[in-house]
Amino acid sequence: MADRFPVFELHVLPMFRQLDRQHMLRVNTELDLLDYDSVKANADIIVQFAGGNTPTMPPAGVGGPWPSEWKALFTRWVAGGFRRLSLGNGQNYKLAKSVGNTHQLSCAVPIPNAPDASAWFDIVDPGPATATYRLFVFAGETDPPPANPTDVIVRERVDAASAVNGVTVIDVNGAHKVAEALV
Repeated sequence: MADRFPVFELHVLPMFRQLDRQHMLRVNTELDLLDYDSVKANADIIVQFAGGNTPTMPPAGVGGPWPSEWKALFTRWVAGGFRRLSLGNGQNYKLAKSVGNTHQLSCAVPIPNAPDASAWFDIVDPGPATATYRLFVFAGETDPPPANPTDVIVRERVDAASAVNGVTVIDVNGAHKVAEALV
């Protein structure tokens, strides 16, 4: 089985800590380690200082250099074309009371008709009175993805406290406020 190409939000972003980001922004204001475009534009610098043969970042006092697995993963991400997740195109957003003290957020979203394609909500901000989610789509490993999309229903459980004022979902068309359906 061939190596899968890493995806920024799933594989690369978790390698950077808030501490790393703050340090790098003091050193180079153009290098925000939590921003896809910045990491992509500065990939050669990141490889040089964090993934090279004599890495100097992160310093030993704050976690030390990346392990060899992280260096290899970052290099595969670069070689794979800097892949990232796409925002989905959600339709018919709903927020409905569910079992117990929870609500269910749902929508329909087209995804490529590939066996490993999927879609999901990812929480951006849990609240307290309103939560914000992103709707992500992973097109799968097939490149290019199949042209014939299929609709799937995406669901996420939301705590009642985070749904008091509805929730916000960010998708390819922007931000959508989703209020609880009154049944």
